Amino acid sequence: MAEEIYKPAQCPEVSISHDEKDEGLVVEVELPGVKKEEIKLTISSKAFCVSADREDIKYEGCYQFAHEVDKEKAKAKFENGLLKFGVPFREPLKGTKVEIE
Repeated sequence: MAEEIYKPAQCPEVSISHDEKDEGLVVEVELPGVKKEEIKLTISSKAFCVSADREDIKYEGCYQFAHEVDKEKAKAKFENGLLKFGVPFREPLKGTKVEIE
């Protein structure tokens, strides 16, 4: 029976911003040294979780969105250690502009 090697867990660096048209979110997750096949990404309308194994470390973390999104329309891409995905807002953002004195 092979002995399981302990891998310390680490939260990946994450950046979340609105897209250029303010119609959704763009998320970037830094996963250096990870292979695409090792990444697990799950998205709900209010949050996402990501985990990935590297030879010496396990990345894992869950993050909440500030706005509800349409998880069915999410699109992800992984390149050069960066997982990037976009997901549109469930409904257009509405708000009232507040004048600042």
